[in-house]
Amino acid sequence: MNRNVLLMVLILLAPLSGCRPAAQESRFELDAAQFDGQAAFAELKRFVGLGARDAGTPGAANAARYLHARLKASGLTMDIDEFVAPSPQGSTTFRNVIGRLPGTGSNLVIVASHYDTKMGIGGEFQGANDSGSSTAVVLELAGLAARAAARQKPGDTLLFVFFDGEECMEHYGAADGLQGSRHFVKQLERDGQASLVKAMILLDMVGDRHLTFTVPRNSSPKLMTWLFNAARDEDVRSMFSLYPYEIGDDHDPFLRAGIPAIDLIDFLFGSSPGRNDYWHTPEDRIDKISPESLQISGRVTVRLLNRVMEDDPRVQP
Repeated sequence: MNRNVLLMVLILLAPLSGCRPAAQESRFELDAAQFDGQAAFAELKRFVGLGARDAGTPGAANAARYLHARLKASGLTMDIDEFVAPSPQGSTTFRNVIGRLPGTGSNLVIVASHYDTKMGIGGEFQGANDSGSSTAVVLELAGLAARAAARQKPGDTLLFVFFDGEECMEHYGAADGLQGSRHFVKQLERDGQASLVKAMILLDMVGDRHLTFTVPRNSSPKLMTWLFNAARDEDVRSMFSLYPYEIGDDHDPFLRAGIPAIDLIDFLFGSSPGRNDYWHTPEDRIDKISPESLQISGRVTVRLLNRVMEDDPRVQP
């Protein structure tokens, strides 16, 4: 080709190449189909095999160490936040277990469960649904997120938090119940990080064979809408309904601090539809739990988490 002709072609092509749009950066997203209910059920078996996890007991301390080891093995940055707080039994030691996946931005997204069991049930109480099921699901979610983060960092920092002391020893109040979540929110406020939290997603009692989510009224409206959309996309919308009452749970302290929060809970855990008579009884055993329910809970949570990472529930329409 003549040198002058080649030069003219390069001149003509230069502005075209300059106008070409830059390649769009891929977005961090979890694949809901990769959440494995059988793996979560195996995790649940191991966890309830540890024994009772009543707050302030050696069993709870052992459970905290177990969670720390499991999350560390998944590749998360780990911390056990041990603190002493007043309770009906006097000064009691509690332990929150926190796994962190650092993001590229400043915002935080929290996925949480409590891991303690109700005190005084007896009968080799397992707490398989309350709180074993949600603990197993959040552990599997953390592992799924860690594997994805090994390929690409998330934009938001993801915190997978396991609260101690959710169960009250006597009656819920300022010094009884929700100990871990109240302490965690105080830490966020003290460190100036509360305003950075986009959302807190709480799971509790998510493994019942006859799964029926009763999303309490004291959940953030935008997160409720996104949750119901996630359930629809997973083709399980009929399993999710708006509960006509508020439910006191670990999402409450976040709501009081102005942080968007939602509680994914099945508060109809019983011997027949509409009953909750297995709750806080020796009947809360692993034979009442199904891998299919754990899988539904995990996959819907993945879809909700993806939406929170993509959008921001703090932004008003």
